[in-house]
Amino acid sequence: MGAAATPVLLMDRTRIRENYRRIKNAFPNFQIAYAIKANPHDVILQILHEENSSFETASIYEIRKLLDLGIPAEKIIYSNPVKPTSHIEEAVESGISIMSFDSLSELNKFKQVVTDWSTVKLLLRIQVPNPGSLWPLSGKFGAPFELCQNILQEMAEQKIPLAGFTFHVGSQAEALEGWREALRLTRLLWQQAISMGLSPNTLNIGGGFPIYLGREVPSIEQIADCIFEELRAFKQEGIYPQHFIAEPGRYISGSAGTLLAKVIGVAEREDGFWAFLDCGVFSGMMETIDGIEYPILTNASGPVCKVTLCGPSCDSVDKMFQKEMPLPKEGDNIYFVGAGAYTTVYASQFNGYHPPQLCFVDEAELFV
Repeated sequence: MGAAATPVLLMDRTRIRENYRRIKNAFPNFQIAYAIKANPHDVILQILHEENSSFETASIYEIRKLLDLGIPAEKIIYSNPVKPTSHIEEAVESGISIMSFDSLSELNKFKQVVTDWSTVKLLLRIQVPNPGSLWPLSGKFGAPFELCQNILQEMAEQKIPLAGFTFHVGSQAEALEGWREALRLTRLLWQQAISMGLSPNTLNIGGGFPIYLGREVPSIEQIADCIFEELRAFKQEGIYPQHFIAEPGRYISGSAGTLLAKVIGVAEREDGFWAFLDCGVFSGMMETIDGIEYPILTNASGPVCKVTLCGPSCDSVDKMFQKEMPLPKEGDNIYFVGAGAYTTVYASQFNGYHPPQLCFVDEAELFV
């Protein structure tokens, strides 16, 4: 591969396929729906479509994109639990059936729109603990346990069918306990739904499947073992979900991407050296401000010391993290490994700096 203009996100086509196949092998009876918010590039979506993947969306705009690419509506899940009524209406008219909600007010929106409940499969998103997650989601999304009971009662009284339950253990979830606790809460609510005369049959375990970002994480096989162990408890209590869904995002595209940035300057400050890169918080590295530290590779050859990596913008927030590494100089390369998800989608043109371009390669080309 020749020299690339930076910043550039190098995406490995082969790894995308391998990641999808590995999670599908770990969860053979699950519908795997790629969370396209992680990286919605057309090439990624096409590769996954060829693999017979489904797709999870968070907006009507993502749904339109998939439909325009020829993805059939039955392969699309609308998981954002809070949506404008007009977007619900458009999704229903487009043939999207599986949708999530987490409040009585959102349920009322569906009551306004839906005329034939057999065309819609509502999943109640529940609030679950997010232990070990680097990017918790439980504060903004999910109905608390007590409120879930009120929602279930309303659905039973109004004869609104409940298709099932969904939850999210948080992005980059590094602890198995998150899935255990979520499934145990779901099992309790499933029992209550049945006792109220509802007939849930779908379990959506959301996303959160972690990748290696410099710290040890459970493998997808270990996570699957944990989940299937908890599902055995469902069967022991007479609960038999018929439809299972998982929504990986980072797991599929994250490890397939390496972001290449160049050093544009090095400055010595009171706390050591700072390396200024042509890519920072506002141009793709947003997740670094909340604790994610990507493993890095570099061709720098200076003395090893603590270096703070920061972006090029004229804003003090544009600081990523500190690494023990060879001291770089202007023009040196910094490779952020595992950066294929939640990078380019966050990028802006703040201060006029351009977002990373995407370049699709094969694994053998990555560091040539």
